[in-house]
Amino acid sequence: MYDDSYEILHDVNSAEKKIKWKSHKLITLRLAQAYRRIFSPKYKRIIQCGSLLEFRRYEDNSMRLKYANFCQTRLCPMCNWRRAKKVFFQVSRIMSKINENYRFVFLTLTVKNVTGDELNGQIDTMYKAFKTLCLRVRFKSAVRGWCRVFEITHNWKTQEFHPHFHVVLAVDTNYFTPSNIIKQDDFCKMWQSCLGVDYKPIVDVRTFTESERGKGKEVAEVAKYTIKASNILADLRGVSEYGQDIQAEAKKISENITDEIIITLDKALTNRRLIGHGGIFKKTHNSLKLDDDLDGGLIHTGDDVTSNGGMAFSVERYGWHMYERNYFRLEVEEEEDE
Repeated sequence: MYDDSYEILHDVNSAEKKIKWKSHKLITLRLAQAYRRIFSPKYKRIIQCGSLLEFRRYEDNSMRLKYANFCQTRLCPMCNWRRAKKVFFQVSRIMSKINENYRFVFLTLTVKNVTGDELNGQIDTMYKAFKTLCLRVRFKSAVRGWCRVFEITHNWKTQEFHPHFHVVLAVDTNYFTPSNIIKQDDFCKMWQSCLGVDYKPIVDVRTFTESERGKGKEVAEVAKYTIKASNILADLRGVSEYGQDIQAEAKKISENITDEIIITLDKALTNRRLIGHGGIFKKTHNSLKLDDDLDGGLIHTGDDVTSNGGMAFSVERYGWHMYERNYFRLEVEEEEDE
């Protein structure tokens, strides 16, 4: 067991806000146990995800992650947290690059909720429909580029899934004139036609606010996790007030439900391009030499890419202790120059 001589990981961002490595690791371990229950070999990768972290600590006491053993599994909470930070940075950087020549529209495209058996087919339909939408004359004449992120939410009461797209559209500066703008109802009709459904799907269209604060909020909406852990891992809070037999039964039921959800989502998301770019977004993504949003590295997420001005640093390594359920420092190397 670790004693008081071992230092617990304390990492903060540039705003002095604590980075919750422990919380993300704990929820990831819950997912790993679910993969173990369904006899998936992914269990071994997920349980090791983020178990080793290496940081550079600079003279000003700031820390920058330089190594971590992320598993890159689609449902992994640790990896999805890092990926969301990375997508936020990349989308923000692209928008800042092209901001002078374009305006931006935030578009959400939805479909009806579906059961687990219907999910895979519904996702296929949505991807084909989005490709068709991009080829529509009205869309092509107004939109100069897009960034599309796929998200699924799960309803615990109905046990249904809600797949949808969050899309940032780059449009010309004169887009918001009466003759050029695509109104919400028009987007809805186009999306319904592309889907080939007999119901009116919910479509939300919003313009990005002018303030940087507002813009950040809307980019964060696009960069949300593909699937949140709270949507797939049953919440057992509140059952502790009951007897042990009821607690045990609730745990068994919740685990069975969780396992079914994971089996469904793991199958549905395999080999999916969950994040995509087109037009000026894709061109700028390539010109900035940004790596792949989904399968690229998760070490650098954007808030740690600036230089530390040649400051000397020491290397600190932290490991996850399974029994203490926390990160502890393993070793520190002598200071070096960057």
